[in-house]
Amino acid sequence: MKYLMAALLLAAVAAPAFASDDACLMRRYVDGWGARDEHSMIVNDRFGRKYLVKLAGVCGDLDFAFRAGFRSFGGPSMCIERGDHVVMRGGGAFPHSTCWVTKVMRYTPDMEHADRAARAEHKPLDAY
Repeated sequence: MKYLMAALLLAAVAAPAFASDDACLMRRYVDGWGARDEHSMIVNDRFGRKYLVKLAGVCGDLDFAFRAGFRSFGGPSMCIERGDHVVMRGGGAFPHSTCWVTKVMRYTPDMEHADRAARAEHKPLDAY
């Protein structure tokens, strides 16, 4: 009986983390990234999904970093979320930079198309 109660409690706690929320970029599934601009990056997961990760302030060395990783100082969430850090290594004026994550959202094909069109026309990217 106590195992059943523990399983139910675990399921209730874990349900939000494993819900079908497309904005949950799980740390262990990160499989590549690229700078979108000085305020955001596009992160790919191993399933081919793309996420827009918005960052606090200006992360000017994002274009030049050789490596980037996510660090969490919060709770037990498996998802990258607001308050986590992006830690960058190599390249640029500041070879060891850290930026705060402010928002994580799916990077849709429409967003990607709009960004591509804006770059082609030398216009600023949408803020989303």
